[in-house]
Amino acid sequence: APPGIIRAGMATWAAVIALSWAFLEGNASVTPRFDAISSDLQCSGCKFFTKNLRTWVHRKSRPWKKMGNKKREKWVRKSLEKACSKIPDQVCTFKSKGKTEYADFGELMKKGGSHSGLSMSSDIKKELQTVCTELASGYASEIEEGYLSVNKPDKYKVHDDVCVEITGACGAKRGKRVATLSAAPADEDVEDISADLSDLLAKEDL
Repeated sequence: APPGIIRAGMATWAAVIALSWAFLEGNASVTPRFDAISSDLQCSGCKFFTKNLRTWVHRKSRPWKKMGNKKREKWVRKSLEKACSKIPDQVCTFKSKGKTEYADFGELMKKGGSHSGLSMSSDIKKELQTVCTELASGYASEIEEGYLSVNKPDKYKVHDDVCVEITGACGAKRGKRVATLSAAPADEDVEDISADLSDLLAKEDL
């Protein structure tokens, strides 16, 4: 076959492969269990994760300025690994102001009073563990980027970024950044690629 046709064929396959990966990445969720639970529990689970993460990261708050980016990145990664290591022994869900939340059953009982919609089982603990782990691994790069962009750990609002901006779990609307993380290419993008390929093939034929 003429070299021009071979090059055009290779370009076509490269574009098809790239487009296929884009669709696969867009449709595959990095947090499947998190996505499956109710919106109330998504927010509660995200709050649990970011609160624990902040506790671990902020243990290095004083020497943060003296640390280079590599050390900061290493510390944030360690904190992400530790963030879900301390799940309460007894995890329950209950209703608070009309919303379902995760809670440490022991701490909840210390507060006294009655709690509606109270439910407790080993499955709930496993669910919270999975949700926390998914958030830690699924959005690690965004979280690392956020912490590396500030000169003090508390300057990065990890809850606002992960729970509101990225996932939309604690916002009135879907997260502003979630579209850029998970959206598949639009139909018009596919048409543009097809048009580009047609132009390429036409030029090669000439």
